[in-house]
Amino acid sequence: RDMKDKNIVDQRMKQFDKDVLQWKNYDFVVINDDLENCYEQIIQLINSNLNNENNYYDIIVVENHIKKLLN
Repeated sequence: RDMKDKNIVDQRMKQFDKDVLQWKNYDFVVINDDLENCYEQIIQLINSNLNNENNYYDIIVVENHIKKLLN
């Protein structure tokens, strides 16, 4: 089993760069660097969508995080 798990992890890590680049295409990405902050962002996004309100979603934050992860 250990070898199978290692192979799965290796495959997923190889795919990581491609997956991360797709984040820009998602409607929303919440970065979980701080659990409480992440939770609040999710609640705000849900509430704004339910109430048809504009939400503050900063794609620049996501793009910067992608760059950080890929470097």
